[in-house]
Amino acid sequence: MESVESLSKQCIKLLHNNRLLLPLIRAELTKDLLSKINIDRQNITKLIETSKKNLGIDNDEKYSSWLSANNLTKEEFENIALSKARMDFFCNQNFENKVQNRFLERKNALDVVVYSLIRTSDLFQARELFIRIVEGEAEFGDIAAKYSEGMEKKTRGIIGPVPIEKAHPILREHLRKSPIGQIRAPIQIDKSFLIVRVESLDPAKLDDLMKEKLYQELFNNLIETKAVSTSKQILNQLKTDQKVVEIK
Repeated sequence: MESVESLSKQCIKLLHNNRLLLPLIRAELTKDLLSKINIDRQNITKLIETSKKNLGIDNDEKYSSWLSANNLTKEEFENIALSKARMDFFCNQNFENKVQNRFLERKNALDVVVYSLIRTSDLFQARELFIRIVEGEAEFGDIAAKYSEGMEKKTRGIIGPVPIEKAHPILREHLRKSPIGQIRAPIQIDKSFLIVRVESLDPAKLDDLMKEKLYQELFNNLIETKAVSTSKQILNQLKTDQKVVEIK
C-alpha cells in the first residue's frame, strides 16, 4: 500500500473528507493482490488477443488508436485483459475450501423467484382488484398493466427471475410462504398495498455460475476487511502526527 501511504497528509484528509479514501484503498489492495498472480506467457498472449478481438481490434494501428482514445498504455490494457484470469486463479487458490460453507450459509437468500405484482397506494382498490382476479373477472396481467403504480406496469406485472434476497424483507417472507400460482390477500409495505402471485421459485444450485458469484463475494469481503483496517491505521497515524505537531 505504498501508493496510498506515500500521499501527503493534506491529500489523505481531502480524500477522507470526500469519502474517497476507502474506495482508493480498495482499488489499490485489489491491484496489489492480483499483480502477484503469475500467468504463463502463452496464456498472457492468448488473453490479450482475445480482449483485442472482443473490442474489434485486429491490427496494430487500431490498437494504438484505441489506446490513445481511451488514454491507456499497453501495460494498463494488458493488466485489464489479465485481471479476470488473475481473479479466477486467486479465488480458486484461496476460497475453494470455503465456497461450500458460504453456499450453505447463503442458500436461502440465493434462491431465484419469478412473481407477478400489482402495486397500489389505495387499500380499497387493492381489495377490489384482488377480488376481481380471484373470481376470474380479469387476468392478473391485464390488471397490472392498467392499475399497477410501479415499473412492473410495463411488464404486465412480471418481476424476475431475480434472487429472492433482492425483495423487501416483508415481500420476501410472503413469496416464500405463498403456494406457486395462488394469490393471497394484499399485503402492505410502507405506503403501498401489493397483490402478489408466485410464478416459480427455483432453489439455488452450486454450479459454476454460483461458484463465481460466491468467489466474488468472498473476495470483496476480504478486500473490505483489509481496506477498513488500512484506512483506520492511516487515519490514526494522521491524528497522531497532528498531536505531535500541536505539542511542539
